Amino acid sequence: MTYEEWKDTRQKEFDALPIFFAFNYEQFKDAMEERGLKVNDTDKIYKIGMGGYYLRTDAQKIRDFIKLPNELPELMKDHDFAVSAFLYEMQNHEYAINLYQRDYDVCNCFCETEPEFGDNKDYNDYLKEAGHEEWIEPYREARQKYFEIEREEETEI
Repeated sequence: MTYEEWKDTRQKEFDALPIFFAFNYEQFKDAMEERGLKVNDTDKIYKIGMGGYYLRTDAQKIRDFIKLPNELPELMKDHDFAVSAFLYEMQNHEYAINLYQRDYDVCNCFCETEPEFGDNKDYNDYLKEAGHEEWIEPYREARQKYFEIEREEETEI
C-alpha cells in the first residue's frame, strides 16, 4: 500500500460518516429536513465547525472514528511506504519553491516538530528531534525522487 492509497481509504471512511455540511440557511434547512428535523431542532445535533454537523444519535459513530488508533507510525516502518509518504507531501507542499520551511512542513505531517525556518535546520534535524531517525533515509530517497521528477518536468517544457 502506498501513502496515497492509505489517505484515500481514510478519506472514504471519513466520507461515510453521517456528517452533513451546510454553509447557508437554505442548505442547513434542507439538511435538517432530510433528517426529519426542523431548522430549530438544534438540540438534536452537534456542530463540529467549518459548516459540519451531525445528529446526536450518531455521536458514538463519530467518536469511534476519531478514537481509531493512528496506524500511520506503524505503516511508516515500511521503507517504500515512508518514501511514498514523504514524496506525496513534498509534492503537496510545493517543496521546490518553499525554500525556508519545506522540511518543516513535510516532517510536521508525520510528527510534531519545532519550527526553525531558514538554513538552520533541515529534515535530519527535525526527524532526529522527533525521535524518528529511522525516517531519515526514506526522506532522503523521497527528496532525491522529488527533484528527479522536477528535472524531468522541466525538460518536457
